[in-house]
Amino acid sequence: MKLGEIFGDALKYPISNPQSLIIVGVIFLIANLTTLLAQFGVRNSTFTLIWTIVALVVSLLLVGYGLSILKNAIDLGDDIPSFDWMNNFIDGIKVLVVQVVYMIVPTIVSIIVGYATMGPALSRIFTPANISQMATNSSSTSVILNSIPSSVWAGLFSGIAITAVITIIFYIIFALFSTVAQCRLAKYDSLGEAFSFGQVFSDMKEIGIVNLFVFVIILWIIAIIIGMVGAFITAIPIVGIIISSLIINSFILLFSNRALGLLYSDV
Repeated sequence: MKLGEIFGDALKYPISNPQSLIIVGVIFLIANLTTLLAQFGVRNSTFTLIWTIVALVVSLLLVGYGLSILKNAIDLGDDIPSFDWMNNFIDGIKVLVVQVVYMIVPTIVSIIVGYATMGPALSRIFTPANISQMATNSSSTSVILNSIPSSVWAGLFSGIAITAVITIIFYIIFALFSTVAQCRLAKYDSLGEAFSFGQVFSDMKEIGIVNLFVFVIILWIIAIIIGMVGAFITAIPIVGIIISSLIINSFILLFSNRALGLLYSDV
């Protein structure tokens, strides 16, 4: 399918069954209950702590439900799947595992690059003597920092820039891998398939790496626009968070997974 067809279908998909859209929205509303109650002036630290745990469970449930939408789209189904609470929760954990594992490599790379490019400058700025003086006399901090040669600061800022660029590149690359890996998880219901790096890369080439990148950019832009609308709605006292949860959040979940599934359906 062409990208225009994919996004056209995906944008209509959530409103094809308003009842399912609202059901998903109610679950989002449950996750946002503490925010809603706060607008009524109801605040309790114990309840907030407990509900934070509940919200985490509900969030995993929604992520897992998103995977079922993804699978349905890969199979070119037009219906909105029903909830399968336990399986959705387990799938949510699987998706979380995939996302975390695929982010390990760029995280390690960013740490290594940061250490290599910024370490020498930082070691000259934060010497044991400087740290001791800063700890015992806060007023000397600015004096110490001003005494550092400009070449050291230049080296530090260069290191920050290099680290930032390399980190962004690696995170984008592995985010694309993670995206396709989640498609394989949905299609085969197997973490092993999601971590089959060679097959994931093969799927990316079949989709077209440039095509995949453009798809993700368009998806993000649409989601951001819808999210901005949701942010304005949320600013409305009390009813804003209700409307946003019932419609905006659920729309983005259904739309994004539908679009991704349709993209992968040709693989």
